[in-house]
This record gives sequence, C-alpha cells and structure tokens, in this order.
Amino acid sequence: MKKTILFIIIFFINNIVNASTNVAYLDVQFIIDNSNLGKFYRSEIEKVQTKNNSIIILKENEIKKKEDEFKNQKNLLNQDEIKKKIDEINSMVKQYQLLRNDFNKKLSNEKKKFSKEILLILNPLLTKYVESKNINLVIEKKNVLVGVKSLDITKNILEIFNEKTKNIKNSNVD
Repeated sequence: MKKTILFIIIFFINNIVNASTNVAYLDVQFIIDNSNLGKFYRSEIEKVQTKNNSIIILKENEIKKKEDEFKNQKNLLNQDEIKKKIDEINSMVKQYQLLRNDFNKKLSNEKKKFSKEILLILNPLLTKYVESKNINLVIEKKNVLVGVKSLDITKNILEIFNEKTKNIKNSNVD
C-alpha cells in the first residue's frame, strides 16, 4: 500500500515538473477602469450620479426647511397639529430614503451593466490573444501573490481592447 501511494506521488510530481505550461496574469479591473470605453462609461455614470445628487440635496433641503418651520411653530401649535406636522416630516423622510435607495440601486445596476458589456468584448479578444501567444493559463492578477512582471499581459490586452473599441457607439447609453 505504501509503495502504491509513493508511486502515485512520484508519478504526479514527475508530471508536474515536466509540464511546461505557459502562464500569464491579467488585471481585469484595470482594463475596465482604464480603457477608453471604461472611461466613457464612468463619465456617463458620473453624470447620472451628479444629477441624482442634486435631486437628493433638494429633497434634504426641503426636509430641513420643514423641520425648521416645525421647530419655530411648535410652541404655537396644538397637539393635533404637532402630530400632523411630525407625520408629514416622517413621510418626507421615508420618501427621501426610498428615493436615495432607488438611485443607489440604479447606479449599481448601471455599473454592473457597463462592466458586463466590457467583459463581453474583452473575452473574445483575450481568447484570441491567448491562442496566438500559446498561453495555457491566464490568472486574475488579484489572485497572484508574487509574479514576474513579464507574465503580466494587462497592458497588451488594454491596447488591443482600446483599438478594438475605439469606434464602438453604444446605443444603450442615454
């Protein structure tokens, strides 16, 4: 039994040592963030975010104004009017929270959609590059503890990606 296990271990070690795999690593997030298409998408997201922030700030100011009015009138109002004002302010706060959550969810969905679109373009390019360079394995850079810089193909893929996408007009962007 021990001889069989030893034989199996030696066999696998021998195969691993003799295997000459060509390995590279790639930083996909770098390509998403720094490609021309990625920068375009990020600017579109920032426009939406700026618009949403201005709406949120208006709602915040509206709530603060109502709160200030309430504080100033609190001593002059009866209990029913106080309760009515408090309910109105609470309702405004709930609407504000729903609006802010909705904006955040939409923004997150837009980021995911744009990342997915970039990855749909990137995958075939990466496959073609790997085949042309006889690379057997590509690892995500975040999963590499230590690696030789010459194995990093991120810049090469970024150049190819930018060249491929320079004329893309995305109909999904408003």
